[in-house]
Amino acid sequence: MRTRVAAGIGAALTAAVLIGVLARYGGQQPPPPREAAPAPVPRSAVEPRLYCEFYNFASRTPRVGFYFTAPAGGTDYAQIFQRETDGEQTIFDPRPTWSYDRAGEPPTLHSPDGAITINLYGDAKNATRPASAASGGWFEAGLRSVQYLNLEGQCRRTAT
Repeated sequence: MRTRVAAGIGAALTAAVLIGVLARYGGQQPPPPREAAPAPVPRSAVEPRLYCEFYNFASRTPRVGFYFTAPAGGTDYAQIFQRETDGEQTIFDPRPTWSYDRAGEPPTLHSPDGAITINLYGDAKNATRPASAASGGWFEAGLRSVQYLNLEGQCRRTAT
């Protein structure tokens, strides 16, 4: 009998609490949803890129590679990274700006300190071996610097 009385009192208390909660919160509207923060503006999906790699004299393995992005409407290239033969890769942030000089034959890219020049032979107006679909978009280039000496290589432009 005591169990039934205790169960009845427990049920009554539970019902009273439930009625109190419903009376207090049941008539209110839920709070309005928060406004989502504006999404960051992505970089253009078709940002032009230029990748150049230059080879050792004895073998055809890449010695150094440079990866650039071209600002929209600009003539200069910003260097994204540089990769060495040993696998070491330097990612630049902020990106150094290389000047692009199309006035000369061949067109050239100059490093910010002037220590490295990349001749873009296949980018010249009268190029003998311009980029083509058959070459996978690669064209002839040459690297001129004290650090890397004079190396032959190739470059390729991509949309992303």
